[in-house]
This record gives sequence, C-alpha cells and structure tokens, in this order.
Amino acid sequence: MEKDKGKSSKNKPIIIVKKVKGKSHAGHHGGAWKVAYADFVTAMMALFMVLWLVSTADSSLKKGIADYFRQPPGVFDTLSPTGNLSFERKDSFLEPLQELQERLSQELAAMENYNDIQNQIRLSITPEGLLIDVLDSDRRAFFESGSAEVRPLLRDILEKIVPHIKKLPTKIMISGHTDAHVYRNNAFYSNWDLSASRALNTRREMEKFGLPTGMVDRIIGYADSAPLFPNDPYNAANRRISILVEDASNLPALAQLTADSSAAAPDSQHQ
Repeated sequence: MEKDKGKSSKNKPIIIVKKVKGKSHAGHHGGAWKVAYADFVTAMMALFMVLWLVSTADSSLKKGIADYFRQPPGVFDTLSPTGNLSFERKDSFLEPLQELQERLSQELAAMENYNDIQNQIRLSITPEGLLIDVLDSDRRAFFESGSAEVRPLLRDILEKIVPHIKKLPTKIMISGHTDAHVYRNNAFYSNWDLSASRALNTRREMEKFGLPTGMVDRIIGYADSAPLFPNDPYNAANRRISILVEDASNLPALAQLTADSSAAAPDSQHQ
C-alpha cells in the first residue's frame, strides 16, 4: 500500500505558476490614459502661454485680437470716427496700404456728389488688408429694397476704385451684408441669398470696369450674421458691401504698381 502511494505521487504532474509584475491592471485599463493626460497637459500649457502673451500685449494689439475673434474675416470695423487708424501695423505692407487708401480717398472725393455719401464710404486698414465698406443709409441705399440690382451710385463708386486695385499683385474678397429685417420673397430666397447675390453683382460690375476675374478670391454672403452695429441690428448701415484688398506684404512692388494704376486711370474709364 505504501509502495503504491509513493508510486502515484511520482506520477503526479507538477504545476508551475508564474507571476508577472506590473501587469495587474493592464488588462482592464491599459496605458491609453497616459496619452490623454499628456494631450491635456500640452493643451493647458499652450492655453497659459497664450494668456500670458495676451496679458503682456499693449492695448492696440489686444483690440486687434478681440476684433479678429468678434467678427468674421474681412468685416473689421477698425476705422475711428476721425478716419484714423485704430491700431498699428509694423510690417512692410503698411506703407503701400496707406498709399492705396490715400489714392482711393482722393478719387472718391472728386465725385460730384461725394459730400452726400462721404459718411457711407469707409476705407480702413485691417490685419487682413485694406477694407472698403460701402454702407446704406436711411436716406440713400445702393440697392433697391429686396433687390440685388446695383444702383448707378454704387456703380460710380466701383468705377473710381477699380483702376487703382486691378493691377495689384494681390487678391480681393467681396462680401454682402443685410440688416436684421427678414426678407423672403418665396420659400427659398432669404437674406442669405440676397447678400450673396449683391456681392456677386458687385463683382460683375467691377469686372466691367476691368477687374481681372482671377483677382477675386472669395464671394461671401453674410446675411445679418456680421452686423456693423451689433447693438442696433436694424440700422441701415448694417446693409453694406465690403471689398477687402488682401494683404500682400511679401510683394514690395505694390507701391509702384499702385502709382502705375493711378497713372493709367484716365485710360480705364468705362465707356
């Protein structure tokens, strides 16, 4: 009996249990949380760096940043009531932009009825380039109510400005805006369609005066989503056409080309 018992113990299989250190929770959680945590720490560091940089910036730069995030690109209201620049640019494109702004101001001032519309035309230098805003007023509109047909007065303004910008080595953006009055002549035509149609017709008129088709970068209809006077959404000045001569600071020949455009203007008159 004892002999059989010893014999059976010899034939019994030996079980070896191996314990692996450090993997007690790996099957349940894995290491993905480390990647997420690293991304979170990186994002927080970037946020605090931006906050620190903004806190050390001067007031004019802060205003420029605030304007950029407050309104869509190309719709900056950076012109002060006196017509002066409300922030500073320090790049090489500032001087050519100011030159173009001055030439356009002189051309528009020579219009026969300029005194009646001078408060409806704004030329301002923004972080994106030179912005030309043509604003409606309660007494005078550049489009018929609910229509995208360009009135002669707006056509006269476009005729003045196109010769000065059509030869520039840059692009332009044209955007249309309405006020908050809801316009709808059928189930599918609204303020969005109206603002876009007005911008498109403005482009067509500018091309009649010699603007190259390839110079137009974007045509945008904002409807009433980017009012010039957010606290007064029904203000007539919210109805406007904005033409942005985009920043081309890497092209120093802009000033000379602007001068050449001015010299060629008498030959560019629309027939």
